[in-house]
Amino acid sequence: METQNQPSGNDRRNARGRFKALTKMSSASRILVTGGQGFVGRALVPKLQQAWPLAEIMITSRSRSSKQAQGAVRVATLDIRDTQATKLLVQRYQPEMVVHLAAQANVGLSFQQPELTWQTNLHGSLNLFAALEQHTPQATLLVISSSDIYGASFASQQALDENALLQPQNPYAASKAAMDLAAGALARTSQLKVLRARAFNHTGPGQDEGYVLPAFAAQIARIEAQQEDILKVGNLDAERDFLHVDDVAEAYVQLLMHAQHLNSGEIFNICSGQAHSVQSLLDQLLSLATQKIQPAADPARMRPSDLHRVQGCATKLKEATGWHPSKSISQTLEDLLNYWRQHIQ
Repeated sequence: METQNQPSGNDRRNARGRFKALTKMSSASRILVTGGQGFVGRALVPKLQQAWPLAEIMITSRSRSSKQAQGAVRVATLDIRDTQATKLLVQRYQPEMVVHLAAQANVGLSFQQPELTWQTNLHGSLNLFAALEQHTPQATLLVISSSDIYGASFASQQALDENALLQPQNPYAASKAAMDLAAGALARTSQLKVLRARAFNHTGPGQDEGYVLPAFAAQIARIEAQQEDILKVGNLDAERDFLHVDDVAEAYVQLLMHAQHLNSGEIFNICSGQAHSVQSLLDQLLSLATQKIQPAADPARMRPSDLHRVQGCATKLKEATGWHPSKSISQTLEDLLNYWRQHIQ
């Protein structure tokens, strides 16, 4: 009879199975990251290199970049809206793992150019899915979606898990919801191992100041450098669930590492589980400033928030992979401000 402290036969077999799965994933030799030169891609690629040091990594960008490939990282120009170009790249490169980051992610632009948004986020994704299904049917595909697809479900002001109803409220969110659902259908109709990650708000060094926290940090850095006099702010009442971009990138790596013992089509929220008011985040940034700064309301920035509180639950991700955020919101804000100080100087 087995004692309570001894693992059962099933436990031992499951452990061996998990070890074999991780060993198999550690031998991946070709990794494709669409949109790999974007904000999250720049944080993700070094982590992929660390996790798979022998793998060749190819990243794609819509436009030619002056950045050259470094080490085993190659850069390819690709507009995923181009069906033939997408098919040809997949056919030639034969990736074993794919992280699909490429997207039109600006909510404001999605209202101005909804057709571009739908073509990129849905039809571009469908191009990639079809190419992978045809040319690399045994690949593992990590599809990056967004918490925005939950939309009006956040009106409950509760922390949402992966079972929350999708109720997108803007063209960007609707296009990402359609992509997410298409990825779920792909998992059921193909041999591809498909995982869906729904990322909540994230920030950190390198994020464009078109987003709220980099906008604050950039203005503080300019005021410290005497390039500006006033910190302009908009609506500060909203509450959001923020992570450091490094923690988001690590979550993606952990999902790939554990992919072999996850069911195809599974969904994982990527979030801290805590909501912070934009006001409190601004206050923390101001406390890090080298001089006293008084923010001023800017009518041009005063857009009422459709959702007061956005908060997620990442229990499923933590239980499946052991992932936990490593950086506090204070560290995240400090890293962001220091980046903008260096950038402004």
